[in-house]
Amino acid sequence: MNSRASENKRLCQITARPHFAFTALLIAGFGASCASTNSASDNGGSSSGGSAGSSGAPAPSSSGSSGSSAANNGSSGANAGNGNGGIAGLFGGLGSPGGIFGGGSPGGGGNGGPPAGGTGGFPGGNNSSGSSSGGPTSSSGSSGSISGSSTGSSGSSGSSGSSGSSSGPPMTGSDASAPPAGDGGTPGTGIGSCLAGMTNYEMDGPYQVQQSLMGSINFYVPMLPSGCKVPVIHLSNGTGATCSAYQASLTRLATQGFLTTCYEDTNTGAGTDALAALDAALMMFPDMAAHAFGSTGHSQGGQATFTGLQLAEMEHGTNGDWIYAGLAMEPASGFGIQPSGGSWQQVYAEIKSPMFMFSGLGTDGLVSQAWVQQAYDALSSSDEAYFWAANGATHIPVPNTQEEEISVAWFRWKLLGDQAACKFFKSIPMMDTTWTVVASKNEQQCM
Repeated sequence: MNSRASENKRLCQITARPHFAFTALLIAGFGASCASTNSASDNGGSSSGGSAGSSGAPAPSSSGSSGSSAANNGSSGANAGNGNGGIAGLFGGLGSPGGIFGGGSPGGGGNGGPPAGGTGGFPGGNNSSGSSSGGPTSSSGSSGSISGSSTGSSGSSGSSGSSGSSSGPPMTGSDASAPPAGDGGTPGTGIGSCLAGMTNYEMDGPYQVQQSLMGSINFYVPMLPSGCKVPVIHLSNGTGATCSAYQASLTRLATQGFLTTCYEDTNTGAGTDALAALDAALMMFPDMAAHAFGSTGHSQGGQATFTGLQLAEMEHGTNGDWIYAGLAMEPASGFGIQPSGGSWQQVYAEIKSPMFMFSGLGTDGLVSQAWVQQAYDALSSSDEAYFWAANGATHIPVPNTQEEEISVAWFRWKLLGDQAACKFFKSIPMMDTTWTVVASKNEQQCM
């Protein structure tokens, strides 16, 4: 099979996945043709969904045989079904995203709070309130009464670098020289050699970023020297949120030289969006995307951090040709769309790559430290894993501050072999007292 035929075949395999929204765009761009394309489908149950509030996003449908999303624009944002326990109790059964972030009403009450017990309904839309019954060890939570509606304004995209070739990586300001040399470790994996010597792990990096939306995937593309291959990092957003809520975290990673993606989907937990974004990046940026994948995400997207990484390990292998690492922000394991390859606990246990996760230290009213502990405990006893808690980390607003502080050092250590980044990462709880080390296993030492 010639290379173009092989490329077309791989493209058809990628675009055949459910919810892969830019099939036609990629086919047109690469001149490929496929015998058929699959529409989105859900598993089991009847299809129903609430109408979204006038300022809220469309309501997600519940699983249905038709696989269609039932959502209409309306002013009431009526019920979209009951929650199934866990965080759904706090969200009041989710309702439409308008009921959480916009002007719609939340859905019916959930059947239980998180492991520590429900603490009340999640703030509803305009003058609306959710309700929940408590978890297995607590009494019924009182209904939420805080009203408000906002999805947050969209972050501005990075400015585009100049077209054509350049002798050095474009800088954020007027200086277009290469990043200054430092004492950072040269990546030991042979990936990202152009990123060596960068040690400002807690700041935006020197590279200009071109942001674009293709279908449902946001790409944040650093303007790198020609031939520089770097890891792909995907961020999975939380339930009902959009990628714009994580603009600061996405910008931090991209300006530091990582090819960064975020799939626009209000329910990301199964991890399929993360895998689709990775494969799209490999297809669209073959000269930039290395065989290195970082998976990160928040809340339901925190679960997708694990499930997406495990899917990537299955697809691309763990025999040494590929490198992976995960960073989960306040993962709501067991909530939202679940993986198809077994329970979330079974999927987590199959992961072979390093994982880092954090919770709030009594400051996240939705996903408790005990809930995140369950994710840590579900990992294999042979996996390298780290669990920290951050005082001040909230669920909403999303924890961009904590993600920005730690993500660059973590991914440079694990995906680039940067030993200076390793030392910086391990010094964070000693230098910043808002961080507390909760647990670790099979911890690796810096060289």
